[in-house]
Amino acid sequence: MITATGNRDHRSAAGFTLIEMLAVIVLIAIAASVTAVALRGRAHGQLDATAQRVAAGLRDTRTRAMATGKPQWFSVDLRARTFAAPGREPRAWPNGATLKVTSAAEDVQQAGVARIRYFPDGSSSGGNIVLVGEHRSVRVDVDWLTGAVTVDQRHE
Repeated sequence: MITATGNRDHRSAAGFTLIEMLAVIVLIAIAASVTAVALRGRAHGQLDATAQRVAAGLRDTRTRAMATGKPQWFSVDLRARTFAAPGREPRAWPNGATLKVTSAAEDVQQAGVARIRYFPDGSSSGGNIVLVGEHRSVRVDVDWLTGAVTVDQRHE
């Protein structure tokens, strides 16, 4: 529509320009990317936090064995999906994560429960606990000679 002054009236044109549509698509793509990264980072954070709790529980078990002068066991119940240091409440590991435990066969008292034993001198039966998430795993190692606990984060 042309007005009396000879200018076009833009108010009568309906719809969006191609530039406006592309801008909206780009904004949606950015929002989707940020959301995906945030959710993935949260899962990694839960895996890391659980590995640190396992390591703390193992260190607590070692300290308790040395303080009491009696062997102590750190337990992992694979059926209940929990782990616990002696005298502590069992803690669950994150949903979607799996756990693999390597420990001494003589410390197994019941099926589905793995245990790592600490002796009064601070040494241990040794072993490792691997928490596996999507595209990532975290391994907690227990040295049999010294009882030292280390956490190794690996990407798969």
